This record gives sequence, C-alpha cells and structure tokens, in this order.
Amino acid sequence: MAQAYESPEAARAFNGYSIANAAHVLGALAERGCTCQPYADVFTFGRWIAQGRAVRKGEHGIKLPVIIHGEKVDQESGERSGFTMRRTSAVFCRCQTEARS
Repeated sequence: MAQAYESPEAARAFNGYSIANAAHVLGALAERGCTCQPYADVFTFGRWIAQGRAVRKGEHGIKLPVIIHGEKVDQESGERSGFTMRRTSAVFCRCQTEARS
C-alpha cells in the first residue's frame, strides 16, 4: 500500500535516519558518479511522486534492506504475537527523476 503524504515538505521529512543505509546509498551513488546526498536527494518512488517528480522510465533504484515489525492476531484465541519480516526497498536519486507535467 502506498503511503500518503500531505505535502511535498511532509514527503521530504524523515522520522528516523539510518547511518548504514546512508553509507550504502553513498557508495552506490559514487559508483554511478552521482553527487546526490542521502536524506536530501534520495527518496523512494512514492516520496518522489509526492514531491511532484517522477522517476524516469528504465531507471534502476538502489536496493536497501527493510525490516518490518508487526503484530498478528490469532482469529480463534484472540492471542496477539509479534513478527518480523525482511524485505527490500528501492530508492532513487534526484538525477533519476524529472518534474511531473
């Protein structure tokens, strides 16, 4: 499900920073010869859309590991238990986007 953002400013805001992800992004950008900076010029597809920009067709994102914590409820007993899932997310730098028309 896509995240809804109220404004482009909200789409640029972060509630948590990851030094490991920032280092991974910087390394990937250096390989591409890009000077974009994590948390300033690198966002997910949904955040770029919320900021009025679109990722150009054919661009490949930088894959980042994501750990999702959740809770599930047993339908019969009503017992709650926590779970953790590992996924990946893709981020794109500003030079991979263009203004939406």
